[in-house]
Amino acid sequence: MDGCRTVSVAMVGLFGALMLTGCRAEAEAPTSESSAAVAISVLETSAGRYEFTPTTCGIHSQDGFDDIEIQGPGTAPDGERLFFELSSTANAMTIGLGVDGPFASPERRIQAGRVYSQEFTIVASGRQLSVAGLVLVDENGASIDDGATLTIDCGAQ
Repeated sequence: MDGCRTVSVAMVGLFGALMLTGCRAEAEAPTSESSAAVAISVLETSAGRYEFTPTTCGIHSQDGFDDIEIQGPGTAPDGERLFFELSSTANAMTIGLGVDGPFASPERRIQAGRVYSQEFTIVASGRQLSVAGLVLVDENGASIDDGATLTIDCGAQ
């Protein structure tokens, strides 16, 4: 019985040491991540730069087809909050103005793509994406820009 108790005490001690080591590693991880540069992505329009930071960068390639889903918060040229969404499958880009998270219902939007204005093509080079000649419209379909440029950096993801 004493042998079992000794092994149990040793196991509890070892487990406790491992837990503390794991906690210390988790506590130190954000410090090294916070020193890394944040990748800013940009939609260049005639009205200015809409900047955002991708928090979701889903890029899946199979049989020569890219399935791309990008989301992230950012700011409009005037400093207003925005939430950016891009889907290659839906061929849609949407910027919700005045919101900074998914599933929000913005009153004002900037949109592009097959359903809203004109189909676009995403050019992927590794984790870097670009779209030239985006035709942007507002939530009512009124023209905003007919030659915007989008550059997305998913390298930090």
